[in-house]
Amino acid sequence: MTKEEFYKTWLNHFASGISEEDISKYVVSTGDFLWHIFSFNLLDGSCFMTGDQAKAAYDTADKQEAIYIDWFDDDESKKITSQMCTADSLNKRLEVYVAASDFSWTYIKTHECCCGPYFMRLCGAKHPNED
Repeated sequence: MTKEEFYKTWLNHFASGISEEDISKYVVSTGDFLWHIFSFNLLDGSCFMTGDQAKAAYDTADKQEAIYIDWFDDDESKKITSQMCTADSLNKRLEVYVAASDFSWTYIKTHECCCGPYFMRLCGAKHPNED
């Protein structure tokens, strides 16, 4: 999947309830990032996690077939490797976007030390510890 395809698919899944005006103003304009849907509070805060909660959610997420893009370095998504299965293992990356293969969840480690990381699971997607 190209970066552009990843970008569009990510927006379709995680930003579908946000107005086009807000997407244009905060997310897709020059200098903006996908994670601004979280940092600009374009979603209800109960829809996503930040900080240590986000890291814990990523650590327990099913990463089988998950994909990622190092935002500033990659033009194509890649499959998660075993060396990327914990939030701490992503700390050396500048900005990385991870998503389940079906885009049922996402984890973003931003380049900003005071923003994120962020984790969001779409409504109806089961947590791996739920029966």
